[in-house]
Amino acid sequence: MPTLAKPAARLPNKRTAAVRVLYLYAISPLPQRAPAIAAAGIDGWAPVEALHCDDYLCWISRVPKTDFADRITEHMENLEWLAATSLRHQRVISEIASRLPTLPARFATVFLSAASLAKHIEERKSALRAAFARIADADEWGVKIFALAKPKSRTATQALTGAEYLKRKAKMLQPRTSKKLDEDVAEFVAALKDIAVADSPGGKASAGQPGLVWHGSFLIRRKDRKKLDAALKKYATQWHDRRRIDCSGPWPPYSFVGEHV
Repeated sequence: MPTLAKPAARLPNKRTAAVRVLYLYAISPLPQRAPAIAAAGIDGWAPVEALHCDDYLCWISRVPKTDFADRITEHMENLEWLAATSLRHQRVISEIASRLPTLPARFATVFLSAASLAKHIEERKSALRAAFARIADADEWGVKIFALAKPKSRTATQALTGAEYLKRKAKMLQPRTSKKLDEDVAEFVAALKDIAVADSPGGKASAGQPGLVWHGSFLIRRKDRKKLDAALKKYATQWHDRRRIDCSGPWPPYSFVGEHV
């Protein structure tokens, strides 16, 4: 059976009666001593605990089953709730990742009991070992390439009807349909892949951004950070009047945890 690396804080009486489940934030290799996590739990008050499962620590909060299991689909349709809980989820993972190697769990990963979580870990021990070897001393970096807007012609500045404006706006928001990248963009992406341990193409959520040419994520060893910086600088200089490169990070390896977490 799993054991707690630190005791859980006492819960208010009015909440103890609720059936609780384990909300999983992340998994870390077992350290000599588990750090205390100051970030607020997913519901804004439940403490973040370190649950010892085999060779790992599972970072959890004990949350009401009604809110985070039974009604989770309904809650995720509430954009205010989703924004607040997503931010808490990310803050907890970021604090853990600043202290220990970390495999982040997907948002809203819940287990009904410590026993079911321990079984989950036991069944995935080999996959977890491989995943931690892959992310060792590495961070995730997000890269986006945008085409710079061309100067407006005199024709373009003429007054448009409402229908013409909406049609032009819709066209601007459409992602590129061509699967073939420009040769120099493909060269840049290939250069980043050569530096990275692993790469992941961008999802559809960002595809509608105006001017977006390409986006993806890269898992980069910290020792190779200067190589990343050099590649970004080289192509940003070449494309100064044509394209813009946005790079964000370092992040915990959200895109590279696989299905085991």
